[in-house]
Amino acid sequence: MKSKTIVLTSALFALCFAGVLLPSCKNDVYTMLEDYNSHYEPATNMDIIINPGDKDFREENMLDPTYFVSAEGSINVAAPYKCQSYEWTFYKIIYHQQGSQSVITSTLEDITAGLDFYPDCGKDKREFRAYVPRSRMSASEQLVAGTYILHLLVVGDDGNKYKDWCSIVIYDQVYGQETFFKED
Repeated sequence: MKSKTIVLTSALFALCFAGVLLPSCKNDVYTMLEDYNSHYEPATNMDIIINPGDKDFREENMLDPTYFVSAEGSINVAAPYKCQSYEWTFYKIIYHQQGSQSVITSTLEDITAGLDFYPDCGKDKREFRAYVPRSRMSASEQLVAGTYILHLLVVGDDGNKYKDWCSIVIYDQVYGQETFFKED
């Protein structure tokens, strides 16, 4: 008789547990995913993108000051929407030292023609996407780790020209270096 009471009490407890707690767990995977995604705006939400000619548009904010790219990766930068034309120019910085003095000057050499662009991207498109390993500075020189300058000129739908520029830092990828983040 005692074992029947324990079984009935356990069964009653299990029913109460299932009846009280399980309905409070109404979030299934889809509900949780919808809740998570509702906190983000889509990247192409045109209502939040500021374009040339808009009240809050500033040409010096078209690009971030610096972008970092692996020598095994791609340069991925995009200009604002709603422009009549786009013109990207990619420069190599050439440093010159004048004699034995500590004066160093630099010039820029346009190497845009040697870049390996992804389809539908390029020097006259909204997206500037170039694959670094297959890009070249010249017929005999590959694009290597270093700092480069990327210049953007757009003509907005308002007919005005806007310019901005940024540094592109290409770095060598480091693999298998065990002491990379360890202090001595």
